[in-house]
Amino acid sequence: MYGIIATWRMALEGITEADAMLKEKENAKDAIETAIKAVEDFEFYKSVGYGGLPNEDMEVELDAAFMDGDTLDVGCVGAIKDFANPVSIARKLSTYPVNNFLVGQGAEKFAH
Repeated sequence: MYGIIATWRMALEGITEADAMLKEKENAKDAIETAIKAVEDFEFYKSVGYGGLPNEDMEVELDAAFMDGDTLDVGCVGAIKDFANPVSIARKLSTYPVNNFLVGQGAEKFAH
């Protein structure tokens, strides 16, 4: 049994795709990443991702976190610029044993 919760309408398409993946017994981490990327990639959502609102310098800085509920492995990135899917970077970071929260240039260097 599983559940996916979203609080905004903008997540519906991603959750629908993730739900189909889970029904096909695909990896839950892949399904969640897919759901979040669907929101990050949609340019007309003004709160996250591609269409996110700029900071005071008119630059879009993105944050993301990814956690495995079974192992409690976690990865977080903050204030990252010029990367389409920060959730994918956070997920990768969650596989490392240390330095799981990177921001700004450190997060961008890791992402490269």
